[in-house]
Amino acid sequence: IKKADKPNLIAYVVSNCPYGLQMQRAFKKLISEIPDIASSLTVKYIGSVNNGKLVSMHGDKEAEENLKQICVREEQNEKYWPYVSCYMQEGNTEGCLSTTGVNTAQMNACLADINRGVKYAQLDFDLENKKNVNSSPTLLVNNNQVVSEFDFGGRNPSAIKDIVCAANTNKPAYCSNTVSKDDVAISLSKTDE
Repeated sequence: IKKADKPNLIAYVVSNCPYGLQMQRAFKKLISEIPDIASSLTVKYIGSVNNGKLVSMHGDKEAEENLKQICVREEQNEKYWPYVSCYMQEGNTEGCLSTTGVNTAQMNACLADINRGVKYAQLDFDLENKKNVNSSPTLLVNNNQVVSEFDFGGRNPSAIKDIVCAANTNKPAYCSNTVSKDDVAISLSKTDE
């Protein structure tokens, strides 16, 4: 893995993909075990824009959810992980927006403004296309190199930590931390395991 002083591991997903949800859950669980690693983990979305509207591999409902998650990530970043953590339990968009305190007026303005929501999504899609990402999840290290989590032990917090540490020029102290090696749940699930 090519190293960087500030490594970034991107998980490309779609919001209703069982395995994309699993990867988001692995990221979430790792962040809960090592909060300092959060700045090295990013979730981006797979899709395209057609006539100003997002298109996703599992249809319109997924495209709409992808755009909601993108708007929250870009404009209310502190609410992104709480919202996604709630969403991955039952897929209850409205309930999760309410319980996590997402500013829905701000999110709806982002969704409606092609120069905000769709523009943010297009940035995800541009890198996705440049790197030929076409499946959810796909891991991209330092905006450059596609890696397989299975080469590091699977879809679990330990594998994700090991990828970030392998991509880091200066190994942070958390690289010696022991974290969960249990693969996390696939699809929507009320529990992580």
